[in-house]
Amino acid sequence: MIVRRSSALHAIPVLPLVLLLPILSHALAAERPDNVPPDGYVALFNGKDLSGWKGLFGNPAQRASLTTEQRAAEQAKADERMRAHWRVEDGALVFDGKGDSLCTAKDYEDFDFYVDWKILKDGDSGIYLRGTPQVQIWERPGLGSGGLYNNQKYPANPLVEADRPVGEWNTFRIIMIGERVTVYLNGVLVVDDTPLENYWERGKPIYPSGQIELQNHGNTLYFKNIYIREIPRAGRPEPPSPVLRKGARVAVVGDSITEQKLYSHFIEAYLVLCLADLGIETIQLGWSGERAPGFADRLANDLLPWRPDVVTTCYGMNDGSYRAYDPSIGAAYGRAMRDIVKRLKAAGAIVAVGSPGAVDFDAFRRADLPAAVYNDNLAHLRDIARDIALEEGMPFANVHDPMILAQKRAKPVLGAAYDVCGRDGFHPGMNGHLVMAYAFLKAMGVSGEIGRITIDMKGEATASEGHAVRASKPGEAEIESTRYPFCFFGDPKSSDGTRSILPYIPFNQDLNRLTLTVKNLAGDRIRVTWGEASKVFARADLEKGINLAAEFLDNPFCDAFRKVDEAIARKQSFETPMIKEVIARFRTIRALVGDDAEAEKALAALRDRLIAKQHALAADVRAAVVPVRHRIRVAPE
Repeated sequence: MIVRRSSALHAIPVLPLVLLLPILSHALAAERPDNVPPDGYVALFNGKDLSGWKGLFGNPAQRASLTTEQRAAEQAKADERMRAHWRVEDGALVFDGKGDSLCTAKDYEDFDFYVDWKILKDGDSGIYLRGTPQVQIWERPGLGSGGLYNNQKYPANPLVEADRPVGEWNTFRIIMIGERVTVYLNGVLVVDDTPLENYWERGKPIYPSGQIELQNHGNTLYFKNIYIREIPRAGRPEPPSPVLRKGARVAVVGDSITEQKLYSHFIEAYLVLCLADLGIETIQLGWSGERAPGFADRLANDLLPWRPDVVTTCYGMNDGSYRAYDPSIGAAYGRAMRDIVKRLKAAGAIVAVGSPGAVDFDAFRRADLPAAVYNDNLAHLRDIARDIALEEGMPFANVHDPMILAQKRAKPVLGAAYDVCGRDGFHPGMNGHLVMAYAFLKAMGVSGEIGRITIDMKGEATASEGHAVRASKPGEAEIESTRYPFCFFGDPKSSDGTRSILPYIPFNQDLNRLTLTVKNLAGDRIRVTWGEASKVFARADLEKGINLAAEFLDNPFCDAFRKVDEAIARKQSFETPMIKEVIARFRTIRALVGDDAEAEKALAALRDRLIAKQHALAADVRAAVVPVRHRIRVAPE
């Protein structure tokens, strides 16, 4: 695969939201007086007294079992205990470590919630959502706060440690929609749209509404700047499911980062190879320097005649205008993005509303614009994209935060010079584009299940759909696969390849699972040979199942994968001039000739010829996907 780095990029603005308002960054919030909410939020703590708060008794199920009179009596006793141990000091709620948790007097359904918190050494606390534990707060070096501590089925730990030193103030932003929770700690994503499990009644869904609690574990605690914005459920559409259907046409739309034809390439490769049975066709419509209003202007001419079923959008890098955020930027970007989503929705398409990406912490060098300042701007645009997706019932592709997290994880290991967002700071190499593709594929709801192969040391092998056992004997199987695992190439330390970023994003874990399970093993160390590569595993790991795609980066699919890559590159290289040099000029021709039926007929004929050629190149891509025969051998070491 060839690395294609685009040249210049430029910028533009955003929109006000009907359902959700743009969020002030932590940096801006720090300039506000304590306990004064930003626009669109309500302060739950006035900085003076305990108005709006009550004491804790029981759990949601226990409280629901009581009569109105019983609840009132228990609440009165809980409030008395609360007043004995919670106080207001210097504009902060302070807990002395001896009583119960503090609860909002009101119940909440869906919300966007901010709280500043501080603990002392060995501190342990948390935020209960709808009365359910919990977003964790504690001193735990190497793990950190923010995780959904009591989850068992879904992830419980934070994605990254983002705590400030004990004794300093930290900020949570917690977004809860339905059963799913997103948590930012000090502006860093630590929980990504993860279900919160019902701790009190395992197996039941989370309660639809409930109080928010400031939990204690017998430590001195401090809270302030507690703000909430309720998100109404009434009239809010649910995102479509599934997003991808058999025979779907997927359009990948964006600015020069899209025109690099890298993340669009990875998306197409995944859809064609890893989901071969769906027969999906893809087109990319990247345009260097474009902002969201620019695509809104060309949408009807350039995209709609292709009749897309799914459209991914990625604007904002230019829309931020390469300066600190201000509301005019958000207003312009938002107006255009809402227009785009509404029009595509009216045309019958599902829109994976993508946020902008990020700029590189080190490679983005502008004397008047630190990387942190521009990433704050892009985070505002991320929030607007998320809100538009929520309003319109569309999936949201969070591109910004995975690129921030990838930098936070990779740079301490590979060095500051390892660019995730490009050598110029904003046009990523292959590594960053794989992160972008990951975000969009997640938004499109792919399961990540490539296949399952089981080898029996005393019997025959079996395989799931997309993989046929052609021959087997104890400890060995020959498989023919029509579903490929995604393959990765390049120097493990270079941004010009995809392998280097794999340790820092969960691509294989979430999207690329080709699982081998072995039964009836003898011995504790077992050698697995797949094609030409060989590796030793613990018996317990093989009995549980290993991910072949993650364990064997050099595998029998690599050569076939490269051939499909070449066909995709030819197709996408045709699509750029087809759109930019020919079809986009139809608007100019119409302006020149006016209402001319013959001219319109000629344009339609030319468009049909070009789209037919694009379809033929797409057919070449599908034809390049041939079944791969591969052999797996298992033996005691």
